[in-house]
Amino acid sequence: MNVLGIIPARGGSKRVPKKNIKTLGSKPLIAYTIEAAKASINLTDFVISTDSEEIAAVAKNYGAKVPFIRPSELALDATSDRPVLIHALKHYLANNEVEIDAICLLRPTSPFRTAASINKGIALIESSGSDSVRSMTKVEGVHHPYWMFQSNDGLATGVVPNVSIEKYYQSQLLPPVFRLNGCVDIIKTEVLLNEKLPLYGNSMQILEIDERESLDIDTQQDFEYCEWLISRK
Repeated sequence: MNVLGIIPARGGSKRVPKKNIKTLGSKPLIAYTIEAAKASINLTDFVISTDSEEIAAVAKNYGAKVPFIRPSELALDATSDRPVLIHALKHYLANNEVEIDAICLLRPTSPFRTAASINKGIALIESSGSDSVRSMTKVEGVHHPYWMFQSNDGLATGVVPNVSIEKYYQSQLLPPVFRLNGCVDIIKTEVLLNEKLPLYGNSMQILEIDERESLDIDTQQDFEYCEWLISRK
């Protein structure tokens, strides 16, 4: 399969200003994702989709292709992934004589993502025949949905109906559950372009990755924690 990596890097980050190019360790945050994409042997190519000339310049400095500046109407707070991905894909296809069978969404807020995980995800979508592959992390202990409740006028109601917490009184008894982490998401082109289908189609494979690799930077506290991890090598 020919797989195009797309790194979406919007300039308007509110919680952490200029987050995608903020220095983490010794380099800009986006550089970690660029380096993982460059090291992947299964990606056919990859591009940056950004509305920011400043981000574009930094990305190019680390060897990434920035063949266009994303239109401002596709860089709003409420803009969903699909139109951004379709825009990048169509621009690439219009300027390159190659068929793209799937796209690989690589969010720049996951600095510890590895090329190995990208390669595994692409191999999985090739072998499984599924519409998509999404990286996930196993949910442990108190974060398991069987141990979660919602409030009904102050009364606790289980998030998962008809599950007795007494039956699952130890974490070892909880069935395996996975959460999305946004680290590596792969979607077949035919699914992405068919807007009558859900973005990830009707069949989705799980690519399990560990907790540390799945870390996502959303706040200043996340930055500080990742800085600490890097200092510990």
